[in-house]
Amino acid sequence: MRTKIISFLLLNLLSSQVLGQKFNPITIRETEGRHWLVKPNGQLFFAHGITHVSNKDARINYEKFSQACKSVGFNAYGYGCPEPLRQDMPFIESWNHLVPISYYRGKKGVQFFDIFDSRVQKRLEDGVKAKCLSSRDNPNTIGYCWTDLGSWPLDNPSGKNWVEFIRQLPENNSGQKVYQKFLKTWQGSSGKHRDLAFLRIIAKEYFKVVGNAQHKYAPDHLVFGERFGINSLSIYRTIVPEVLEEMLPYVDAIAIQPPFQSKFPQKDFDEIYKLTQKPILICDFAIRFKDEDKDIRSWKPEEDSVDAGKAYAEYIRDAFETDYIIGSFWCNPVDTPKGFGKLGVKQGFFNEDLSPRTGLNESVKALNKYIHSKTPKLKLP
Repeated sequence: MRTKIISFLLLNLLSSQVLGQKFNPITIRETEGRHWLVKPNGQLFFAHGITHVSNKDARINYEKFSQACKSVGFNAYGYGCPEPLRQDMPFIESWNHLVPISYYRGKKGVQFFDIFDSRVQKRLEDGVKAKCLSSRDNPNTIGYCWTDLGSWPLDNPSGKNWVEFIRQLPENNSGQKVYQKFLKTWQGSSGKHRDLAFLRIIAKEYFKVVGNAQHKYAPDHLVFGERFGINSLSIYRTIVPEVLEEMLPYVDAIAIQPPFQSKFPQKDFDEIYKLTQKPILICDFAIRFKDEDKDIRSWKPEEDSVDAGKAYAEYIRDAFETDYIIGSFWCNPVDTPKGFGKLGVKQGFFNEDLSPRTGLNESVKALNKYIHSKTPKLKLP
């Protein structure tokens, strides 16, 4: 087995040596009334796979994992794809450390920055540059996602927001100067409307910095931008219209993490597409299910993996039947701890030894065959 793993890694290393050659990047095209991802060879595809493979707690045998994914018909890897698999199938590049505002980090873990400070802007640009240089010459790079489930709303689970952070800066800081200038021109009342107006200014500056850096260092590559969450509970919904609007000029599609619930939220996705007029990538999603005595901690989990497989297949099939969703990725390869000190198990698609879960794998295999059969075989120039 060790020899096989070494051979697998060597093969990927040899493949990476040709990555400096000129190639056509993966793009998005609309054809036959639907948005599609397009491979460098012109082949249309709907991206479907698994996220978080690089999770250190998963301890994945990459060769075996590659074989397991392909056996059920997956054709891509989501964000968190480790280096040895980046020459295996298309993957999503991402970052989540440059601006640590993901609400699940908790009150102590969420950190806002003075985005108007030139030193902060330089640090962000350097971070984006490093991410771009590590993957822009790989023809398997689908595109780039940014911060995951950011604490953009004024009211969010972290108990903090970016406007309040800027408002409390010392008077000589760049952000405080911008805020005071804003107050002099603001003609409305104090409160939420005023704070949303300044949040738009923050978002405009942030997206200008990271968006321009993204296009500077990885031109022609797809950009999905922030990974926004939609949820029936408003406190977990990270989309703010003012923020989303400021991001649109810099992205090619929208990355959405829907709640892990069994029914496809058609209305929510239709509204996002209507507002943005851009394709949507379901960047992180799963159907959780009861599994012996494991502490799954999910909203209404399915009774077992068989029911989860049926529900997931129906959900993704409904997503595929839209004309704007271009891919979806199951959250987590195998069971791992929740992370960030949270209790419970983060359930995976496969068992710990990468063997199939009863019913789930069979259902997804049939789903992927259906998607493949409905994907036009034409190749775009």
